Formats: sequence, C-alpha cells, structure tokens
Amino acid sequence: MAIELKVRPEVLGPRLKGARSLAKLTQEQVAQRLRIARTTVVAIESGKRGVSSSELRAFAELYAMPESELLADGTPSLDMELKFRAHSSSDDVDSAAAHLLLNKLAAASVELEAMLDRRMLQPDLPVVTISRSMPVEQQAEDVALSIRQRLGIGFGPIPDLIALVELDMGLRVFERGLPSKVSGAFAYDEAIGGFIVVNALHPASRRRLTIAHELCHALLRRAGIVVHMTEGDFSDREEKFCDAFARALLMPAMTVRKKAAELRDAAGQFSVRQLLAMAVYFHTSIEAMTRRLEGLNLLPKGTFESLKAKGLGTQHLEEVRRELDEPEAVGRFSPRTLLLAAEAFEKGLLSEQQIARKLQLDLGSVREVLGHMAPDGEGEELELAI
Repeated sequence: MAIELKVRPEVLGPRLKGARSLAKLTQEQVAQRLRIARTTVVAIESGKRGVSSSELRAFAELYAMPESELLADGTPSLDMELKFRAHSSSDDVDSAAAHLLLNKLAAASVELEAMLDRRMLQPDLPVVTISRSMPVEQQAEDVALSIRQRLGIGFGPIPDLIALVELDMGLRVFERGLPSKVSGAFAYDEAIGGFIVVNALHPASRRRLTIAHELCHALLRRAGIVVHMTEGDFSDREEKFCDAFARALLMPAMTVRKKAAELRDAAGQFSVRQLLAMAVYFHTSIEAMTRRLEGLNLLPKGTFESLKAKGLGTQHLEEVRRELDEPEAVGRFSPRTLLLAAEAFEKGLLSEQQIARKLQLDLGSVREVLGHMAPDGEGEELELAI
C-alpha cells in the first residue's frame, strides 16, 4: 500500500526548493541526478505537482535531509514568502539558506509554545508607516526616540538588546551561523508573530545593528521573510529608514552629542581614542560609531574611510576595550526558546537530540545550556505572596 503524503503540494514544493538551495544544487542538476525532466522539478517546487513517497525519499537522500524535516510532521507550516533586500534572484543560495533556517527556527518555536500550552508571542509594538513627505532620517530618529520612551529605557546604551527585543517587544531572536554575506533575516506573520535570526559568525557589535534593523521591519509589520545581505542595494526607502532607525535606537543623538563633548573636554581634544571609547560605550563597531558621528555633523564626512585607510581596525577597538575593562558580551541562544526547550526536556517531551535538531544547534551546545538552566537549586519552586 502506498504511503499517503499529507503535506499539500503548495507547502511541500517550497520546502523542497529551499532544501535544494541549501544543498547548492540547480534544478538542472537535480533533474539529471534523479533522472527526471527539469520541468518536473519546476512543477514540484512551484506546488503544481505532488510527489510520491518514493520521489520524496529520492529528494531527501539527494539533499541529505530527513524526510521528516520535509514533511514537518506535527510542526506548523511557516512557508513565508521570501523577499530579497538586494537585487538577488530566487536562486541565490545564501538567501535561500537563511530563508530555510528561519522557517525551521520559527516552526520549532511555535511548536514548543503549543507543546507547553504557552501563549503565543505577539509583537508589543506600535505600527509605523513611512511618510513620503518627510526626510527618512528624521522619521527614523523620531520613531527610535518614541520606542525608547515606550519601553522606559532612557537614553543610555542598551547592554542586552536580545533580552529587550524578546521580553519587552515580543519577538523571538536567534543567533545562528549563516553564510558570510547574510547579516540576518526577519519573518512576520499576523497569526504567529515575528522572528529574527542574526549571523552568529559576525562580531557582536555588528549583530546588534542587525537585530535593531530587523526590529524596524517588525514596526513596519513587513509580512513574510526579509533577508538582510551585507552587500545590499540600500536605495530602497524602507531599507534607508531601517538603517537610520537602527543607528538612532542604539546611539541616541542626544546621548552621542553629550558623550562626545564629555570626552573632548576631559582630554582637551577629540581623538581616535575618544572615538574608540564611544564605540565601546555604545557597544557598537568603529564604522557604526563613526558614521553616526558623521551623520550628526560631529565629524566630517569621509572620516571613517580616512581612518580605515590609515589602518584603524578591530584590534585597536579591543585594546581600548581592555583598557576600559569592558568585555564584549557574546550570547548565542534565544533565552525564551531555550527555556521552553529545557522545560520540554524536563517533562520528557523532547530529547536532547530532538532539541538540537529543531533548534539547529549541535548536541554539545544543547547539553551545556540544559546543564545551566537550573543549577544548585535555582529551579526550586518558591511560594510567592501577591
């Protein structure tokens, strides 16, 4: 008796396309290896033709992916439309890899929430629209200021941006390894909320800007998936707005001006060291800090390019960081998702291997995190008087 595949062709097709892109194979290569017509591959990936159990097995073996991953049995379908930021084609394997990864992480997150009967997170954020009659940069400054006021976080640096975005804004954030030219991605669906994945291989300061940039898409309620490339075409008005918002959120204009004046007055001048100290203070990169100062007309345009040409780099920033005794915090896990995974593990609902597969982590990392979730009695229940 043939096994009935319960996943609809219009759902399974995009999953097979994403798996093919992740395997870095073209449609023609797949057709040749499976000995089928390329038009058949096109029809399957577009959801216009179903697949048999034997065909699914062949695809799974070719893509080195379990059939269960493609069928996603018991997991909500989160096949969101992929929208490229740069002028990339649908065959861009790096973008497709980020798309597939975020779909998996989003599905795992929603599945954990349902498994543990937790309320599904929804963004606790205002809906923002971009006016065409006002400068983008000024609008971004105003929105960033309003978000800070809404959250009650004042005008200082934001040390733990992930916790703020997850706990206070209702978005799920993941840090995972991605292709080098991908900074991150954002996914939003009205029914299940928002998700952000950032490239864990990028420096922490760069990841913070990416998270803030993706947060902006949540404010705009950008439906579907948006992949953020490091070398993108930022002529798009929305991208300009999100870039300006990220800088304004992490480096408020009033505080930047005040800090620059303090450092200049203390040293009698504003030198490269003061610039590096500001980058450390705001937990950002040399480039982001310099460009922010340029944008506020505190430094001449082109300062960053000039400093870069003279050899200023990360090693100088780290030297100042050590002098100021300000280690760079590195976080690799989404607090909410791993807390839910740990609870599912304690209740015997998921194994370590299942958690690793669902959350796209290696087994060693999962064991390390689970081992620190409730050490030395921290998980002991206490009676709270309210």
